[in-house]
Amino acid sequence: MGKKKNKQLKAIEDYKTKQQVFLSWSCPRQGWYKLNVDGTVHKRIGGGGVIRNEHGQWVGGFAANFGKGKAIDAELLALLTGLEYAWSSGWFPLEVETDAIKAIQFLVNEVEVDCSHPQFDLVKRCQAVLSRDWSCNLRHVYREQNCVADSLARHGLTLPPGCHYFTDPPPHCVPVLAEDQSGFARPRFITPKAMQYRRITNQSTVTGESQKMKESREEESQEEEDLASVTFRWKIDNFSELSLKHYSEVFFIGDFKWRILIYPRGNNTNHLSVYLEVPDSSELPDGWSRYAQFSLTMVNQVNLSKSFTKGAVHVFSIHDSEFGFQSLAPLILLRDQRNGFLVNDTCIIEAEVGVRKAEAKILADTSSSISASLGATSEERSRI
Repeated sequence: MGKKKNKQLKAIEDYKTKQQVFLSWSCPRQGWYKLNVDGTVHKRIGGGGVIRNEHGQWVGGFAANFGKGKAIDAELLALLTGLEYAWSSGWFPLEVETDAIKAIQFLVNEVEVDCSHPQFDLVKRCQAVLSRDWSCNLRHVYREQNCVADSLARHGLTLPPGCHYFTDPPPHCVPVLAEDQSGFARPRFITPKAMQYRRITNQSTVTGESQKMKESREEESQEEEDLASVTFRWKIDNFSELSLKHYSEVFFIGDFKWRILIYPRGNNTNHLSVYLEVPDSSELPDGWSRYAQFSLTMVNQVNLSKSFTKGAVHVFSIHDSEFGFQSLAPLILLRDQRNGFLVNDTCIIEAEVGVRKAEAKILADTSSSISASLGATSEERSRI
């Protein structure tokens, strides 16, 4: 009794000391796809899943009405359906995420599942797909990181029996997809024990990658200290009248010229495409290059926290004078003025650009041919 009482007291203490964390969905690694699945139950059981590419873009999804069953059946059926869908479509290597920790325990045999177990057949079928000749990793995430799959699972209960596949996202998924793609973080309260478990899990499953990420962050921090940066805000009027390409005015860091390029109707995509560009690049000296660390933001004029931001590090050159994001923000969200991105047919794009201080200083302090070719006129500077 003493041990049981101590466990209960510990559980109560953990509950009282929950810590708030902010969790967000993350894109898969370069060259990988990510499958998120979820199951649900309300009189019947349903499931849903979404597969996205390394840029966070929807490549396929499904919603299913599985009929009668238990919650664990819904989770396993959703996982099995998603795995088979990815396999048959060639969407791999594949990262798989689910918030059903019990399903994962069954699959890795942390809980014994023998032939008499009610979920034995489903578990074995999932294990068989996972063990095929492909790169496929399975991990647990919290519900806050699995919102699109949750939305599809609930949608499945409203559909006729069977599985329904979508090449394009259903309208109700679009806002959540956009939040995920922008890195939107959702709050959750977690006990210290769960926090400790998360750290141990991360270390044990991706130790090598975690160390690389840590080293990368340290390098990025050092680079940031050596950067001279500016923030350029571009207000675009009469946005709905624009077509094809549209350029901003030139802005400067030292004597470096930059400008923003947008495709108001998307660059072969249904998203706003935004790029950072070195203007007049063909007039620069042979062999020039320019390092930049930058971010591009589609500003939400009603709620800044809902703005879309993506960042990158790139070395610009004569053969690669523009770089950015083909899919910064979904056009369907942008065009609806109720969402706050387009106000009175005006949108705002913001660029934060950093270059190495040493390079900017050399250009500012010398009158070399490079400096002269990049020099700004008084008229150009007055527009900044």
